[in-house]
Amino acid sequence: MKILALSTSTPRGSAALVRDGVEVAASVYVDLQGHSARLFEAIDAVLAQAGEGRGALEGLACDVGPGSFTGVRVGVASAKGIALGLGLPLAGVVSLEAMAAAAFAAGAAGPGSVVLAAVDAKKSEVFLAAYDAAGTVLLAPCARPLAPAAFALDFPPGPGSPGLPGPPGPRVVVVGEVAAGIALPAGVSLARGASFDLPDAAWIGRLAAARLGREPGDEIEPLYVRAPDATPARREVG
Repeated sequence: MKILALSTSTPRGSAALVRDGVEVAASVYVDLQGHSARLFEAIDAVLAQAGEGRGALEGLACDVGPGSFTGVRVGVASAKGIALGLGLPLAGVVSLEAMAAAAFAAGAAGPGSVVLAAVDAKKSEVFLAAYDAAGTVLLAPCARPLAPAAFALDFPPGPGSPGLPGPPGPRVVVVGEVAAGIALPAGVSLARGASFDLPDAAWIGRLAAARLGREPGDEIEPLYVRAPDATPARREVG
């Protein structure tokens, strides 16, 4: 299945063509304020690299956030428009989920580990979510102050023999370039890699493959976590 995947929730935007779980072509740019223009340039570049036209696509996938409010809106709206125009199914993927999946796949976290994915939320905050190797959500996407305590997860120890303490809880691996330079809590490590420093369109496409068709594409909405910074002005009546 040929899936066009988009990621716009951070300054690093990307588009990728994923076929049967394999990245065929990708285009990456860095421009937080220019997603609305740069994204379609990236899409054209990906299709040109792959030698494919839009008519060859079989599905769309997009990053629903959390991350930049404007970036997420652009990505979701663009994906919906393309999917509607081409009559294709659309699936949304959480940015932090894609980062965690990439980290497990790259071996940055072991099968028994927990990955705590983080992206910059601005205002001295960070968006976080935790996942295990099966993709189970252990900490739902949330916003916390950007400080060492934000990266502390409290997991109970495993069962031990009668009268003896159990083994320690699972190893926690933090991914996300926003965590670089943070003094992480004891027992928590940082892993770096291009596909899990920030969300990557190819991983959006890989995770979306199993979800296409499960829900109407027009029902996919941005995941903001907290209220947008700007809200529409209220009209005075009377």
